[in-house]
Parts: sequence; C-alpha cells; structure tokens
Amino acid sequence: MSSGRKWAKSLIENNFKQQQLVGSYYKELLRFMLSRFSNLVTVTSENEITSVRAINATAERTVAKLYQENNIVLPLISISQEVTEDDSDRVRPDFFVVPDSYWDAKRNRALRIIGYPPRAVNVNYSVNIWTKYKEDIDQIAEQIRLLFAPSLQVITSKSNTTAAFITREDDNSSLLLGDREDRIIRKTFMITVEGYLEHPRYMVTSTGEIKEFSTEILSE
Repeated sequence: MSSGRKWAKSLIENNFKQQQLVGSYYKELLRFMLSRFSNLVTVTSENEITSVRAINATAERTVAKLYQENNIVLPLISISQEVTEDDSDRVRPDFFVVPDSYWDAKRNRALRIIGYPPRAVNVNYSVNIWTKYKEDIDQIAEQIRLLFAPSLQVITSKSNTTAAFITREDDNSSLLLGDREDRIIRKTFMITVEGYLEHPRYMVTSTGEIKEFSTEILSE
C-alpha cells in the first residue's frame, strides 16, 4: 500500500474513532439528564405523590404525541439536545500533545498514552415541563431550580466535574389540542452543559512506536 493510501486510510479511521467518541459522549450526557430529571414528583393537596416521567423528545414531537395519544399521563418532562457550540473561553491549544498514563491491571504495569487536548463545547438542552395545572408547573420548576445551586454536577465515565447551568426560563402559553380541548401548560428550561469532546488517544510502546489505544479493550 502506498504512503498516500496509508495516510488516507489513517485519516478515515481517525475520523471514525472521533465520531464514535462524540456519539458516545452525547449518549452518556442524555442518559444522565433523563435519569436526573426522572426523580422529580408532584404533591397534591391530599398529599398524594405523583412521579414525573422524563422522556427524550423535542417539544414538537411531544405536542404531536399529546394530540395523537390519549394514554399519556401528565405531568411529563421532555428533554431534547439542541445545538452544540465551541466554548472559546475554555478552549485549549490544539497543537499540544497531552501525555497521560493508564494502569493496565491485566499486564500489571502503567502504559504511556498521548493525544490532543479535548475540545471545549457547550451542549445545550431544552427541558420542557407539561402539566394541566399551574400548581404542578410551579412544584416541578422549583425542584429543577434546586438541582442547580448554582450548577448541576454531571457525572460521566470520563469525568465527575462537568458542570451544567440553567441559562434561560420561558413560560409558554396554554395549548388547545384538537377536539379534546385539554389545557396543557408548558414551561421550558434551557440547560447548558460545559463539556469536553475527547480526541482518540494512542499508546506509546517501550520502543517508541505509537499504537491505537482503547480502555474498553484493555479493561476486558
């Protein structure tokens, strides 16, 4: 294989690995958000407690489901990922190679790892509360505000120091859904997670050769 083909193949493989890392990170963040917002409740005047379900859906999709299906229980929280933006305030120089180490329990020795610095990004989420009563909206909104004091600690497999912040609150007008004429009250929180997207990392052997590195493979 010519050097040009090897370079092109290496570039394709590196881009594929990067896409896998990004996709895995976004999935982890979404799972955390759904888990954290699924712990909220409402309490009636008779002290009856109702758990609030959290789902992954855009506001438009949630409205469509409320219109089409009669068995959706309110209150409900829908979470959707919005745009992701580079954070220039937290950016790190991308021309530096970051050295690191990894303890391989199977081999009983430390491995030398190198890679480019992670990319600082702001991952934005839209968190919509859907209820029939304003009292429920107020209860759920207050619980969400208490989660962020002033930030929410986001825990992933890569870090437990990622911070999430409420950037905006919007009160939306009531919706009339077709012939049902059910009043649905909606409140929206915009949440920003200050995260980092990792680049592929590589192992440096004792001979100085650089090889592919995967913690998933080494930890088996």
